[in-house]
Amino acid sequence: MNCYSYKITRDYGFAPNPFFGYCTLACCKPDIRKKAEVGDWIIGTGAIENGLLNHLIYIMQVSEKIRFQDYWTDNRFARKKPVLIGSLKQIHGDNIYYKDDNQWYQLNSHHSHHEGKVNQDNLKQDLRGEFVLVSNHFYYLGSNHIKVPTKFIELCPNKTQRNYIQISNLNLINEFIEYITTNYDKGVIGEPNNWNEYKQLALQM
Repeated sequence: MNCYSYKITRDYGFAPNPFFGYCTLACCKPDIRKKAEVGDWIIGTGAIENGLLNHLIYIMQVSEKIRFQDYWTDNRFARKKPVLIGSLKQIHGDNIYYKDDNQWYQLNSHHSHHEGKVNQDNLKQDLRGEFVLVSNHFYYLGSNHIKVPTKFIELCPNKTQRNYIQISNLNLINEFIEYITTNYDKGVIGEPNNWNEYKQLALQM
């Protein structure tokens, strides 16, 4: 078992996407998506940019590792295809890539440009990860994030670590997992942190 931990600067419920029964990491963090295997744990903590350094946003255990085209065609994940006139959950769907005639396409989504123009930078980075990580065993705290207790602080990337860290202290990982699973229910515990932006915008209208 391996554990990969990284910082989340933007938490819109897109990467990761914890909705409709599965927590999925389909976009961003291509290196983690290539390396992680079934049974591994992924930890996402906040960053200086959002004032949440060393706060736990989510933790998930990888239950499946699938390729993008399989993610696109699997009916289990159809609801994760974005609907930009839908709810915030639907707007931030991460099932956005499909292949036709050996060419990849990107849906109008959180990772495209305005009015659906393909964002080539995001497309290249996302597809470089090759795989989508799927979990049915996850704890997404979102806006109910918690400060990681000091004894577990080495599980959090520090302010200078930019990509991710791989944790080798299995005893500490197992102790942290026990701490989370004992104190929290599986699934979605709080809304994505950045959804407050939409609420504030609605109040101004």
